[in-house]
Amino acid sequence: MISYFSRFPFVRILLGWMIGILFSGGIYWPLLALPCLFFPSRLFRSIGISALLIVFAMAWASYVKPIIRPLPSDGFVFRVEGAVESKPKTWSVLARCLGTRSGGSWLVRPALFRLYLSKQIGRPQEGNLYVVKQSIKPFAAPLFPFEKNWRDYYAAKGIGGTAYISADRIRLVEKGVESIAFFENARAFFVKILERAFEPGRDRDVAEAMLLGVKTKIDFDTLSTYSALGAIHILSVSGLHVGLLYLGLNLVFGFLLKLRPAGPWVFFGLMLALLWCYAGISGFSLPVLRSAWMFSVILFAKTFLRRQESLNTLAFSAFVLLFIHPASLFDPGFQLSYLAVWGLIAFQQRWVKLISFRGWMRWPLTKIWELTCVALAAQVFTWPLIVYYFHQLPHPLSFLFLNPFLILFSSIALFLGFVTLSVGAFLPEWAFQLLAFLLSGSFRLLHGMMFAWVERVTSVIPFLHLTRLELILYFAGIAIVVWAPRQWKGLAFLWVIFVLIPTDPVRPGAYLSQYKGEAIWVTSRGSSSIASLPASLEPAWIQSHLSPLWAITGVKDMLTLRWPEKGNVQWRHEGMKFAYVREPAEARGQQHLILGKEVKFRDLGWLKSWSGATWYFLKKPSPYWMGVLKPYLPDKYYFLEERPALRL
Repeated sequence: MISYFSRFPFVRILLGWMIGILFSGGIYWPLLALPCLFFPSRLFRSIGISALLIVFAMAWASYVKPIIRPLPSDGFVFRVEGAVESKPKTWSVLARCLGTRSGGSWLVRPALFRLYLSKQIGRPQEGNLYVVKQSIKPFAAPLFPFEKNWRDYYAAKGIGGTAYISADRIRLVEKGVESIAFFENARAFFVKILERAFEPGRDRDVAEAMLLGVKTKIDFDTLSTYSALGAIHILSVSGLHVGLLYLGLNLVFGFLLKLRPAGPWVFFGLMLALLWCYAGISGFSLPVLRSAWMFSVILFAKTFLRRQESLNTLAFSAFVLLFIHPASLFDPGFQLSYLAVWGLIAFQQRWVKLISFRGWMRWPLTKIWELTCVALAAQVFTWPLIVYYFHQLPHPLSFLFLNPFLILFSSIALFLGFVTLSVGAFLPEWAFQLLAFLLSGSFRLLHGMMFAWVERVTSVIPFLHLTRLELILYFAGIAIVVWAPRQWKGLAFLWVIFVLIPTDPVRPGAYLSQYKGEAIWVTSRGSSSIASLPASLEPAWIQSHLSPLWAITGVKDMLTLRWPEKGNVQWRHEGMKFAYVREPAEARGQQHLILGKEVKFRDLGWLKSWSGATWYFLKKPSPYWMGVLKPYLPDKYYFLEERPALRL
């Protein structure tokens, strides 16, 4: 192991650092291995150094871990930090709280909040100082079992709460310095170029997202199609986009490397400036920051180091990011980005050499095989995480036969898009229209192929599940298959196959919850589930809240029903009678009463017949009406908007 890692010192450093982050906040058990530093054996000294690194990582991660302070209840002052994101009806800003109001006095209490400001307010700028007369709410806890815990996710980033701020609750105190006006103006300039090149519609919306990071205009159907085909990474500016830009710039300015001694420095400075300008224009999002940093390290290694190891360079870039922000280790985007690149480094070239073509079709077949290897290699380490986090995978037919063409055509579209953004403003109208025709045609071809495939082939396998233990065992098995001595590879391969054998999950009962004052009833029997939902419920909500539950509990067949717009509904479950009441009605032996938001409590006589039932309020009445209802309340009653879904 020592001889292998001697070629990749930062791989060993990165592994120790990640172990320290994972165990931060606990007992410093690696201290037990520190005496190994004083042994003459090289192996023991290596163990001691690794233990010291793990201890330092544990201490550092605990030191920089954000502290979530009590949320303001009366008012607060904040300064806008970072880029402002435009949503359909709001401005999304990261707010650096400077002080809070409590009991009539102001307290200095630093904190971070995610705020959504009404668009009646002018577009905020980074550095703007505002005073707000409103409370901050914590992020909602998971509604159903197994769904993502956004409260913990944002807490790891140091963001303690959120709020929607209307125009009458906020006042601008001080305007910030327009430090990022250049990037905002540049993005607006490039958006106008794309508006000249495209007709309004899906192609233009996707082009703005792919090239400039403007994602607010894309409809749910388009997002679902990209997600189902495993191509959602194409929509957001990330490694693919920055990598293609890097290759294009390298092709244009590569001649500078031969002009020594100053040429390499000019090449490095010019490439670095253009990469980070593109990161700024696309909004400095986390994926593009990761990618820009990764390619900056690769650029330095390519320019100034005679001998470089791609895996060592990748490990160094990941180590620096985890040193600055240890919590990134738990970010799915960080994990998927680096594991995809690791897969490309480890497998792509090996697999390309397995098959060679001859004859007049050699060149196209070789390129298709190379793209297929790119798609396969990137998925070796990422598909288990996609299942673990998102509980679905692209269908094998889509993955094997469509993905190489998606990579090819999306790369062509990106290349033409970068060319259009670079020279479009300087071309005569006839030349611009020719380039615009090619660009819009590439997007029409890409989307025509994607949507035609989705209409004819089942594009996604839903409701998949991997446990954390299965995830660890899979990665351990793959590592042994690739790097262990030959006699262990067969055993490791069987190990990986064993991990992938599905297990029998725990079956759920029934769950009762609410959405905007309307009932949600989900029941499962065997591998089938029926969900009765409000008519206004969007597919994105179902995917976010219910899909993890169905995946982990082994559901394969799912039927969604919609409540009628008016009237009461009754049903039975496990011998119990339920009534969803939106109009006053006498009890007829039901044990469970679900009170809709439409119920008026002016005439309360009918509630006497429900005294023996359990009540579920979909919308909590005001304190006044709770006082009026007190004589009628049963022993058990619940306010569903204040708690996770009830299992019945």
